[in-house]
Amino acid sequence: MNAAFGAIGIHGCPPKLGGHHPQELNNAAQDGTAGRSRYVGRQPAAGETIEADGFQLEPGGKGLNVAVGLHRLGAQVQTLIGCGQDPAADTLLTLLAREGLPTRHVHRLPGPSGWGSGLIGADGHNSIAVYLGANRLLTATHAEAARQDIEAAQLVYGQFETALPAVEAAFRIAHARGIPTVLNPSPWRAPPPGLRETTHTVMVNQTEVAPLLALTEPLGHAIDGIAGQLAGAMNAFATEWPAARRLILTLGERGALAAEQTEAGRWAFWHAPAPAIDPVDTVGAGDAFASGYLRATLRGEPLPVALVWGNRCGAHVAAQAGVLGALPDARQLATLLGADPPISAPRLPID
Repeated sequence: MNAAFGAIGIHGCPPKLGGHHPQELNNAAQDGTAGRSRYVGRQPAAGETIEADGFQLEPGGKGLNVAVGLHRLGAQVQTLIGCGQDPAADTLLTLLAREGLPTRHVHRLPGPSGWGSGLIGADGHNSIAVYLGANRLLTATHAEAARQDIEAAQLVYGQFETALPAVEAAFRIAHARGIPTVLNPSPWRAPPPGLRETTHTVMVNQTEVAPLLALTEPLGHAIDGIAGQLAGAMNAFATEWPAARRLILTLGERGALAAEQTEAGRWAFWHAPAPAIDPVDTVGAGDAFASGYLRATLRGEPLPVALVWGNRCGAHVAAQAGVLGALPDARQLATLLGADPPISAPRLPID
């Protein structure tokens, strides 16, 4: 049984504004966030108002996107979600029912649901601000109430668009039972010690990796150089994150880079190039990557294969406008995987 528990927060329907073309668990704690996306030809300067070329409103949030994406790929998913007393929460519940996702750990809490707002440029790249809303009201008690489902999961996923005590409690329950945990600490906040001690895989992008590893120099462009930067920080990472055995770094059009601790205690590095696409809207591409990576992991695929699955899903979403409508299902993923071998990532000669 491929069961996942997601610790996820929910945002209402974040709007997207974007460029020349109109664009916008495994048990885990989930976020419900609504998203507005606006498509702009360029990012505005301070104090400047510019006209957007398009607008999109849809339910979203990192946790919700991953839960829906993982479910479409064939996994059984339970979610822990906080949402508000507003129409955005009604929309969320309708969406979950339509997708066939359980709602027994969806909590309607006082106040508004979370919201996010994104600006998508003509090159498909984005800037996003998130208001967590009811997501902040999830507590360790809510995670404790989901203990039975967490302990029945094969994997637990969490991210930071929700209350950290709920994620920390869910990971503590999973870790005590030897269930792998995957954390995407985004939007970045310094993780509390209890969370660092129970996280098996950390997944970050090229912005978040700098505070995670206390990097003092910007990432280079060459993959071997980036792997070398990571290699120099892995001993400190292992001390700060004693339970961690994998670090996944998503690099957008450069693909994904991973470090995995071997039985000998050394770190092996793997790189999976990204498929070549014309990006339309990169909002949600990282969540789609997480869905593909987690699905492969649940199937027992090795890390190099999981990276490729993640890359295929992320590129598929980035090549389209919107997120939920673009998340692939299992049949689409099979087509994507067959499109352009190799289907596993090569190991890098980093010592």
